[in-house]
Amino acid sequence: MLLSLLLWACDSDVSIIKRIEETGQVIGVVEPGEPAAIVAQPTNEAETQPSNEGGSEPAYEQQRAGVTGLSTMYLRQIACPACMGETQELTVEYELKLHQPISDSWNSWMLADGTCTEYLYQGVPSTQPISTGQSVQVINQNHQFEAYQSGAGLYISQNIWESHLQRNAVYNVQTSQGSFDFTTIEGFDYIEPYTMLWVDPSYAFEAAVRRSGFTITWAPVRQTSRMMITLGIYSPDGAYLQGQVSCFGSDNGSMLIPPQYLNYPIWSLVAIHIERFETSLVETNINNSYMETLQIWEVVGTGHIE
Repeated sequence: MLLSLLLWACDSDVSIIKRIEETGQVIGVVEPGEPAAIVAQPTNEAETQPSNEGGSEPAYEQQRAGVTGLSTMYLRQIACPACMGETQELTVEYELKLHQPISDSWNSWMLADGTCTEYLYQGVPSTQPISTGQSVQVINQNHQFEAYQSGAGLYISQNIWESHLQRNAVYNVQTSQGSFDFTTIEGFDYIEPYTMLWVDPSYAFEAAVRRSGFTITWAPVRQTSRMMITLGIYSPDGAYLQGQVSCFGSDNGSMLIPPQYLNYPIWSLVAIHIERFETSLVETNINNSYMETLQIWEVVGTGHIE
């Protein structure tokens, strides 16, 4: 009986890994937001000393200021694609948003470590997009690819080969307006409970998400990264979403989802999103400004309330 229910759920129209729209909204598990760590405001460089050689006017270097875009490299690995209404296990994408410099951060909506919420809201800053031609190039010493214009100030490359995403490697993004670098991250050697990673729909959803509290562990850890774990809880037949919870924490190898967020009927189906993310603020000669860079590594598994 349980097997037939799980297979029915996999064949339904439920899709639990769609991307968020560009406007701020309440994020359910059907549209998880892109995670990002809170970054500090950029610091200004010191002015250069004026030069009076040859009787020339004093010259000053213009201070670098503001954030002029968001660069995102994203990898998602789905343990059971058929259970999620997807056709492939691995997805690698790159996205670049370019705009006039702003004083806000794309990532300021992220919650503090140790915080959970059932109503995750992502606000996006107000921006004035800028164009840098039809495409941009993303290059490292072994691979390169192009991201093509998909809208005003928006460049996207989808279906990148997984082998083209080198771990812990420096990439250079080249545009007609200037360039900048970002450094990729690595994934996981193991995740527990391992039963959440079953790949066959006939025995997926085996992992027990206990109402007394649910702990996930992983390795390796990264001191410079953060984690967001999102549980989407569906009815036992997979017909509708009952609720969701997103918890944030440091990348220390373990996270507990507290029991107060797990009060759902036994055998409710659970979609488990484990996301490692890392942000940085890098200098760019695009508008003599800064670029926010975001690296995401997501694993999606399955379980049930017990």
